[in-house]
Amino acid sequence: ARQWRENEKALVADGEHVSGVISKILNRRVAAQSVTSEVLGRAVRDILRDADVFNGGFDTAPKFPNEPILMFLLQMAATHNDKKALEAVTRTLDYMLDGGIQDHVGGGFHRYATDNLWRIPHFEKMLYNQAQMVRVLLQAYRLTGRWRYARAAERTISFVERHMSAGEGGFYSAFDADSEGDEGSFYAWTPEQLIKVLGEKDGQLAAKIFGVTEQGNFEGRTILHFPEHPRELAKSLKMTEQQFYDRVDDFCARLEKARSRRVPPHLDDKIVLSWNGMMIAALAEAALVLDNKHYARRAEKALAFIEKHMKKPDGYLRSWFRGKAELDAQQEDYAFLALANVMTGDATQNSKYLKKARLLTQTMIEKFIDPDIGDFFMVDRRGTFTRGKARSDGATPSGNAIALEVLALLRHRSEDLEYRNRVDSLLAALSGLAVESPRSMPYVLRGADMLRNGETGPVKYLARGRVRAEARVDRKAHRAIVSLSIQKGWHINSNKPLNDDFIPTVLTVVSPGYPDPGVVYPPAIKRKLKFSDEEMSLYEGKVEIVVSPGDRLPDSIELKLVLQACSDEVCLEPAKTVLRAR
Repeated sequence: ARQWRENEKALVADGEHVSGVISKILNRRVAAQSVTSEVLGRAVRDILRDADVFNGGFDTAPKFPNEPILMFLLQMAATHNDKKALEAVTRTLDYMLDGGIQDHVGGGFHRYATDNLWRIPHFEKMLYNQAQMVRVLLQAYRLTGRWRYARAAERTISFVERHMSAGEGGFYSAFDADSEGDEGSFYAWTPEQLIKVLGEKDGQLAAKIFGVTEQGNFEGRTILHFPEHPRELAKSLKMTEQQFYDRVDDFCARLEKARSRRVPPHLDDKIVLSWNGMMIAALAEAALVLDNKHYARRAEKALAFIEKHMKKPDGYLRSWFRGKAELDAQQEDYAFLALANVMTGDATQNSKYLKKARLLTQTMIEKFIDPDIGDFFMVDRRGTFTRGKARSDGATPSGNAIALEVLALLRHRSEDLEYRNRVDSLLAALSGLAVESPRSMPYVLRGADMLRNGETGPVKYLARGRVRAEARVDRKAHRAIVSLSIQKGWHINSNKPLNDDFIPTVLTVVSPGYPDPGVVYPPAIKRKLKFSDEEMSLYEGKVEIVVSPGDRLPDSIELKLVLQACSDEVCLEPAKTVLRAR
């Protein structure tokens, strides 16, 4: 206080100097670089240098999930068939699912592991981890067909719905690590406790399955984990994997009922806008990947909560706590909320969510854009210290990285050239830094690949959003189906368009081993268009193309789709994509 009274000018000058230095660091600019396949391949190699090839994850303990890195590697596996990238992800997920970082009893994931084997967690449970892990698991499931990934995603969503959900639809922030002043006591078990809950025979079996010993692995007790891969455990117990998981599910249900009588960790019941956007996006993706409409309805309910409780006349508020919303939303809040609306629109096919995503994106641009560089500030007005930018990924992707994803999604769903210009400017502002330091900005590199090669999810948008394509497997009928929804006023050429100048709709099987997959196209419509005197053969509205791959229907089948969309006045450039049906 005395210094302020006696040396105010000097302190202000020092503050301005420090502010300037920090601003220069946060806002530094690196020349744009083209994010080519070669650049992305080099980024994968750089990241994998830090991979733990024995236990999964990156670096040594403490081990964090690093979901932005996993999402980038999954993108590379999906669009570039990078087997090393996929192997790094699956190895990490397998060790996490075997370890104690996954709560085997109640579902969900702790924040990080304190050991290399992922067995002893730091016991906090954060909403952002649950949301990101759901997306990682779903995308890994789509690429590999490994059922345990889908199971873990469903159990994580169930945990969030049961324990982190507000009545009206929002999602709470976190559970503390401690309960009754003791870290981890809520989650740890002894052999005697297992026997008391499950009985002598089941208690001993559960102890073997979950590695529970008299010595324990955490302060004389044990954090439940699989000491071996479930496949090996099932074999040693002379069970099938399904029988093994049936026993595990039974044990966990009974243990959770007993655990509910313990004093639980404290729940941080504030609702943070950006983290809710993450969780809503995860639910929407789960609705599509797992074909579960309940998840889509839950996403819609959470969006309704935000619109009711966290919106103000000129924007949104960042945090809601026990009936009161406050703090102006930041750039990442708008970006994650826009992403949630895009993905909920995909899951529900309700156009109002895509319209809302466009409005949110426009507001984000107006409030946070740096017009000189093309990326986004964190806050919408200059504060008393400095106005920085979030570019590097941490526990979550940066606000700028999510903005890149949103703009890429909107570009694929719209003919509006504004999205193309904005996303190109944003990528130019971020690409130099991302190529320079891929470990720090993997989600930007993921967004760059999305721009070039499209999305990897179950739904694709083609022809500037005029055509929605979705692939699925109908196991009862032993076939794969590609469903196309064509915007009103537009059509696509049929597989035989009757004119050599037009590109036919063609579906081929990319997966090896299907020389004659038996593709069946629907009946075409014959019509004359304004720009042609010749009759055309075309498809309108909703169209299904069926693939019958013979006697053997795999868990996943890749299909290449080529089409050309036209109106009565103009034809767009041909579009092509690869769809994965599961």
